[in-house]
Order: sequence, then structure tokens, then C-alpha cells
Amino acid sequence: MKKYLILCFILVFALTSANAQYKDSNHHHYIGDTCKVGPRFAPQAGDFTAAMVFGRGAYLNGGEGLVVPDSFDPVSGAAPYANDVEANSNDITNMVGAETRYYVTNRFALTLSGGAILRNTPAKLSIPGIPNTDVPAYDAVVADERIDASISVGGQWLFNTKNDRLFPYIGFSLPFDYARRSLYDPTITVDNVGNVVITDLGARHVDITAFGIQAVAGVDYYIAKDVFFGFDIKPVSYTYAYSVKVPGPGLYNLEADTNTLSFFAQFSFKVGFKF
Repeated sequence: MKKYLILCFILVFALTSANAQYKDSNHHHYIGDTCKVGPRFAPQAGDFTAAMVFGRGAYLNGGEGLVVPDSFDPVSGAAPYANDVEANSNDITNMVGAETRYYVTNRFALTLSGGAILRNTPAKLSIPGIPNTDVPAYDAVVADERIDASISVGGQWLFNTKNDRLFPYIGFSLPFDYARRSLYDPTITVDNVGNVVITDLGARHVDITAFGIQAVAGVDYYIAKDVFFGFDIKPVSYTYAYSVKVPGPGLYNLEADTNTLSFFAQFSFKVGFKF
């Protein structure tokens, strides 16, 4: 199913690009320094670009570091895992967020990229049944909260080439990532001798916060006046990730951290539009 959706997207994009190319060929409006009449592809001061970003996501949802502590088991000492850096299994068909750029000058742009996923299931108490009747018991609904957020701000310097559609750039980005998993099981049981078992006194959760700095190098190729493909890579990237695991209210928190330094290990592919 995923492959069909990707094929449909490529088809729609191709049709849009073809239409834009047709308009460009029939509405020449820019006269360059060489007196050539034709569309201007280079971004100008005041322009915005918006792009869909594909590749490996920066969400901190991998590894044992993001597992909520169990009520009765030892708290895991697994450290946070910055899984936006991975030696294998990088998938260019995976959409990971969006990026926007604002060109302060003809050569420099401010960038903002990222995405977020928020999920929340409220808790509900269990309801006992009535023995020897048709009234069933109802299990409790476990409260489940999940947050995955990634945001990055930065800047990029654009360069011209002999090809008026091709624009390489270098820059930097300051990523901030956050992940949270929280569980609360309100189940209360009573055994045959009257012993009461309370599963959770309060929410158990784990939080991971990560931030860092990255060098960015990439290139945009305009297939039409306002439509481009892009590719970038992080030549150097440093990420500091910090986790806190809370097994219950009033209990000792387990903290751990991880430093990740990578070289040419992160890439992304972009499909974007200029406004």
C-alpha cells in the first residue's frame, strides 16, 4: 500500500511540474544580467520555500531507553538512544517532517524544520462484575501518553553555479528533540482472602531530551521556476541526549545521558516549492 501511495504522489508531482514548466515557457518575465529572457530560478530576498523532507527521522523513539519502568520489575539502566544516526536502514521513502526557509538576502536563508506526534489515552477505572449474573466485569483502561517532537533552526548560505537551476548551499542547524512515554494503570484487585492489590499509585514515565549542533551541506535543483528537488547531508553532527525514568510518585529517578558524534551519517531528500 505504501508503494502505491508513493507512486501516486510522484505522478501528481510530475503533472504539477509539467504544468509549471509549461507556464514558464509561455510567461517569460525576467531579464538576467546576460540579457537572456526566461524565468529566474534563484531565490531572492523575501522568498519562502516549503519542502517535504524524506529520510531517517530525528524522533527519539528507538532503543530500550524509551521504555516506561514496570511497576514490579527493576528500572532499566538503558541510556537514551539518539536514533536519528544509524549505520544502516536509512529509507529515503520515509517522510519525516517539513522544512521552511526564509531568504533574508539573495544568499542567506533562515531555516525551520521538524514535526510532532502527540497521543493521549485517558485512564478509566475497572468495574467489577456481579457473580452468577449476566453483568460482566470491565477492565480498567490504562492511561497512555506519548509525545514525539523534533524541531531544528538554522541558517544556510546559497551559491550560484553555471547551471541556473542548480544551487548548492552550506549551513548549520541547532536541533532539539523530545520524547515522552507515560503509563498509569488504575487497576485495583482483591483476592479471595481480601488482600487489595493496587497496580499503580500514579503515573510511571520516561522522558528523553536531546539537543546539539550540525553542519549542513546540500543542493537544490529547480525543475521549474518554483518547484525543486533537494538533497542534504550532515558532514558533522553532535547530539547530547538526556533521559529521566520515573517508576512512580515519590520514588528515586534514574537518569542517564549519551553523547553522539557522527560524520556524513545523516542525509535527507526534499521536494519543495518556492513562494
